[in-house]
Amino acid sequence: HVCRKKGVIVPASLHHALAMSGISISQGSDDANGINGSDNAPLITFHEVRVYIESAASRLRERITMDTIRPLPMFLGITGPSLCFSPEAFTPPSKRMDKTAPEKFRARLSLNFAFFLSNYALITSGVFVVVALTHPKMLIHVGVVFGFWWLHFLALANNDLLVISGIDLGKILPASRRLVILNMITVIVIVFDCFMPFLSAVAISGVIILFHALMRDPKHVEKAGSFSSHRREDSDDEDSGTDEEVLVERTDAL
Repeated sequence: HVCRKKGVIVPASLHHALAMSGISISQGSDDANGINGSDNAPLITFHEVRVYIESAASRLRERITMDTIRPLPMFLGITGPSLCFSPEAFTPPSKRMDKTAPEKFRARLSLNFAFFLSNYALITSGVFVVVALTHPKMLIHVGVVFGFWWLHFLALANNDLLVISGIDLGKILPASRRLVILNMITVIVIVFDCFMPFLSAVAISGVIILFHALMRDPKHVEKAGSFSSHRREDSDDEDSGTDEEVLVERTDAL
């Protein structure tokens, strides 16, 4: 089945899918639009992209909290009273590369990212801080650029009045000229000072997180959780046993 819309034949299945997604088909005739008929195709606007990014960031903020940071022994697979690394904590998702291997890899990544997301965010932040501290030149340049922007907004707040050592910089460098110069300086600092450290931090944190997410066995995480609960139950039993002994001693005394 097909649907005809202004001289354009559209398959019924495609027409139904576009209608369900909220995308309307508006095509003019070939004589009216010609080659420019594709200009009426639906495009993703900047507002939609911004709304999507804001919603994704909001969901991440809700999931990444201090309450969802997993303990270090659970994250590293340390179990037992001796605090030793368990050999079962890190195992490959699949022992053989068959048809089910990609699905096992995807399931392992999905489970670990959902469970250790706050830990991964903490690792990423720590790596970025360490990489930034190893590039003092970048920090100095970023601080200088930040100071220039602060002076620019300070001048705008004071009606473009910025007097330094008796010289009114607002008259020498108007707001429009300052904005162009500051944008150029910011782009230069980002490209030549911040780009390579940023790539290094992303690469280091990505390798660490990907290795952990692939190799950390979720089954061992469940065992670790039950182990910790058993330890809590044992400690509660010991506390109750101690209380009973105290009660017996008091009865004898009476």
